[in-house]
Amino acid sequence: MEPMLNERRALLLSLIIREYVDSAQPVGSETIVRKHELPYSSATIRNEMARLEEEGYISHPHTSAGRVPSDQGYRYYVESLMQENDLSAGVKQTIRHQFHQAGREEDEWIHLAAAVLARAVENAAVVTLPRSPESRLKRIELVGIQDTAALLVLVLHQARVKQQVLLFPEPVEQDELTAISNRLNEVFSGQSATEVGRSRAQMTQLEWHVANAVREIMDASDRGGYDEAYLDGVRNVLKKPEFATSDKMLTMLEVLEQRNLTRLIPFREVARDGITVMIGAENEEDAMHDYSVVISPYGMPGGITGAMAVVGPTRMHYPETISTVRFIADLMSEMLATYYNE
Repeated sequence: MEPMLNERRALLLSLIIREYVDSAQPVGSETIVRKHELPYSSATIRNEMARLEEEGYISHPHTSAGRVPSDQGYRYYVESLMQENDLSAGVKQTIRHQFHQAGREEDEWIHLAAAVLARAVENAAVVTLPRSPESRLKRIELVGIQDTAALLVLVLHQARVKQQVLLFPEPVEQDELTAISNRLNEVFSGQSATEVGRSRAQMTQLEWHVANAVREIMDASDRGGYDEAYLDGVRNVLKKPEFATSDKMLTMLEVLEQRNLTRLIPFREVARDGITVMIGAENEEDAMHDYSVVISPYGMPGGITGAMAVVGPTRMHYPETISTVRFIADLMSEMLATYYNE
């Protein structure tokens, strides 16, 4: 936590951030003097802005006389200065209505959550599919593709499907593959990878060969985290002046590529009971140093959970973004609880 700024510098930092977020233009002392009736002289404001720059809260672009907030400045603002703006009753009602018009399929909720969130905050939104803390096996199928090879298909709870080519030490006919599948479904249906690994069931060597492969696939799935997600709002970020140059735009498109985002956003490390905000260089991945990410879990504690995130430039409307993410995450939690408790 940064040392507390005095009242005057804290006010100036807040005003600089609000002006810069709204205008995307460096903020000079003249702007502050002209737009805000502060009880300080112009010289005092210039001196205090110079102190804020020395202390790392704002920076001075070479091509401008104005200042822009630094990552450190945004962090201080988020933790100590901003007031989270609760959504209006009308906005909440509109969002609720959109969700209750959706079908009962989880995919529909996730698509809708990403679209609504991206539109509301005018940035990109990523929403992961909900999942249990541990994968649970629903069904196994083995399909022969060569004498000593078969396609192993695992259907996990929540309609997740994993498959892998499995090699056998000896030729195996389809009838035997089907018998192995039936036996493993009888023994392991509903179990986790840990339970499969600890099983003491009486089985043949070939059955254990398949069972070990099942355990390894489920283990890998559990370690993989939130590997399935929906993205919306890329156009919102493309419109930002930060990405007006072709180089910046190409870099941004690489970051906002769907398969990259679940790797770049640390979904598994976020607070389990609230909002996590990562600003610029606070993101571990170099590719994310021009971005801020606002992340929230959703779902049922200890049960089925997912996560959602807003991704945009560090020049972000943090109060509105945080309150919107919080509301939609709470709404998704309500819907999941209702759906799975029926």
